Amino acid sequence: MKKLYLICMIFGLLHAGNNYSTKSDWLLDINTTNGKFMAIQKQFRGFDLAMVEVGYRFNTFYYSIKDKNYDLALYNWDKIKKAMENGIVRRPKRALDAKSMFLNSQYNVMRKALQKHDAKAVAEAYEETKILCNACHISQKVPFIEVIDPEYRWQPIR
Repeated sequence: MKKLYLICMIFGLLHAGNNYSTKSDWLLDINTTNGKFMAIQKQFRGFDLAMVEVGYRFNTFYYSIKDKNYDLALYNWDKIKKAMENGIVRRPKRALDAKSMFLNSQYNVMRKALQKHDAKAVAEAYEETKILCNACHISQKVPFIEVIDPEYRWQPIR
């Protein structure tokens, strides 16, 4: 096994030359302002990228609740809201469900529970949040995306 590892390392070092583009001025080399904005817009993508941030922050949010660090949970809860609002700017067709199921409703329920540091209210609001997130996914025709309790902490913070 060690010999195979060594051979792979040597092969990798011998062929480490970049055979792919490492062009760092991909945006600056676009000649028109509109072209630059289109390239930036493409990088921001749609609501899916907002959901990547939501998922990342949801993990810390979940463990903050478990740790009873309601201030950290509230911080991430507000960031989740901001990520969703930014996603709506990029994909307005997602606005109705995002607003009705979260931003104008459940967001406020959870926020109040977190501000009170009420463990029972937080636990209830958390369970309602998962149900509403999954209902929104069904409504948006992505029922295969199911929100569950995270199994692992992604950040080394409490």
